[in-house]
Amino acid sequence: MVVTSLHWHVVCLVILCLCLCGFGHALYPAMYVLGASQLDAGNNNYLVTPIKVNFHPYGIDFPGGEATGRFSNGDIITDYLAKHVGLEASPKPYLSPSFNTNKTTEFLKGGLCIAFSKQVDYFNETVEAIAKQIGPRETYKHISKSFIVINIGNNDILVYNGVGFSSIILNGTPPDQYVDQLISSLQPLLKNIYNLGGRKFVIIGAGAQGCLPVLRARQATGDCIEDANYLSRLFNQRLASLMQDLQSSLGGLKYSFFNPYPAFVELNNNRGTNGFTEVKVACCGAGNLNGTIPCNRTTIPCSNRTNHVFWDGVHNTQAVAKVYMNIAFQGSAPYVYPINVKQLSD
Repeated sequence: MVVTSLHWHVVCLVILCLCLCGFGHALYPAMYVLGASQLDAGNNNYLVTPIKVNFHPYGIDFPGGEATGRFSNGDIITDYLAKHVGLEASPKPYLSPSFNTNKTTEFLKGGLCIAFSKQVDYFNETVEAIAKQIGPRETYKHISKSFIVINIGNNDILVYNGVGFSSIILNGTPPDQYVDQLISSLQPLLKNIYNLGGRKFVIIGAGAQGCLPVLRARQATGDCIEDANYLSRLFNQRLASLMQDLQSSLGGLKYSFFNPYPAFVELNNNRGTNGFTEVKVACCGAGNLNGTIPCNRTTIPCSNRTNHVFWDGVHNTQAVAKVYMNIAFQGSAPYVYPINVKQLSD
């Protein structure tokens, strides 16, 4: 399928960064992370955009109460994933001035975030820079033993449902066609990363986007929007099929697919026993379900962040990020398949 320039513009806008954590004494040398705001460790701080989170109450539960640019009250999923695989530090933002002196050295010891429109190109340049220091053979070993973490789809589904990027008109594109375009756009990027040495992929699918406070707030009942959830399920099905096809056709490629959709359903259905008693209302924000007005400098957040699923209208709390990555690391189907991250580490 030919991907339209309109759709490519959507993908370029919603994917935020690529991050790299360093060698240390980890199971594998590094963790490269491509994804949207759910995975951003602070690159947003250095972008020219009105969407900022480098202020209180963001980061209220981060060490020192620091607003790092994470879209959370504290740690995000990549922070927990880095800990699980034994990395000494979480990804640091590439656009930070501290990385402007010697990025080649930083490629080897940690911390890289790049705008997605050129992520794969810069990934190629990163591989070349590493090869100049340690040679092509060692570079290939480094990349092939590293984790490639990808989270895509969440923002594309929000765009389809009219959240953000209001200037983008999808012209009534049917859901199936839209998802096909997303998958078609992703396929060559994954193959490109594979050709550069990527062999171990951690894929994080789309959540139950129709249950986000920003969308639930549109309904007087506060119910989930089923059309958006259908798109999430469809996207995850086809993304899982794509990964299965790639594993069959590309020698040596292994992957672990974490599906946050059934994980959210589990949290919702068992809220009385799992501690997440508030699954509708965002902890920080205002208006209906705290989802119509974004969390901002004047917002007073909820006092109990550990029982809320959502921190703001779009993003999960630190507590949920921790639960999700525990599942991704050692869980099983239907939450993670065909293997979990721990098995991918073996």
